[in-house]
Amino acid sequence: MEEQIKAATDWVKATGVRGCVTGSSLLGYFPDSKQDIDVFLYNTKSFTELFYKMYHDPMFTIVDKLELWKADQFRTIPEKTFSKKFGLTTIKFMYNTCVPVNIISKQNATDIFSVLSSFDMDIICKGYDIETKQTLNLSENLPDKAATWNKWNTSYSSDSIWDVSRILRQMTRCFKYHDRGYNTDAVVVKYIELLDQIKNYENIFSSVGFDERLEVTKSNTKIVKKICQTWLKTHKISDESLELLTLKIKEI
Repeated sequence: MEEQIKAATDWVKATGVRGCVTGSSLLGYFPDSKQDIDVFLYNTKSFTELFYKMYHDPMFTIVDKLELWKADQFRTIPEKTFSKKFGLTTIKFMYNTCVPVNIISKQNATDIFSVLSSFDMDIICKGYDIETKQTLNLSENLPDKAATWNKWNTSYSSDSIWDVSRILRQMTRCFKYHDRGYNTDAVVVKYIELLDQIKNYENIFSSVGFDERLEVTKSNTKIVKKICQTWLKTHKISDESLELLTLKIKEI
């Protein structure tokens, strides 16, 4: 599998498109973990170019039914494929039926720095710019595989509840990378600080509807915080708790 991941990464790098390669594949090989390759494209033109390069290459296939639907949507009505609500469009290919390669268009991600600075955890803030063939590393390179929160991500210091809730959606990565041998405690502690920040948020809009929504959000933060505190003690999370956490984060 390690050879297949390298082959897929080398194929993407050779395309020369305006984008960057990120993901766990740049951190080494994890034999007990399913790894994928993330390719962020800096504009719609680059996304389209890489999509069709993969679509017409026999080494790449689309297996998942949802991904097939998204690909068909993109081919037929591309202008409606790019999500204005979430600012993110992804389509997953499989290289040689075994390596997931995600091609991603992200709103306002126009260069490698804007991509890496949007990540939550420093250890994954590494990328290879396909066009310039340069590598950028924003991680703090802490010893003993220790991870911390990404200081370049402005959402951590934002007063906007929407910015904070958006970064919370990356939380489950902490558990995944702990299972890969990294110490992600500092990141989870930072997430708990963000949850407390939301819990203390006040409605400044004098809107009854927003106030009701805010109460639901605050209620969900309590559940997510409790799961995080339990994980910090045990470093284990059940499938049920992970599913509940994912659901509640989406509602924050």
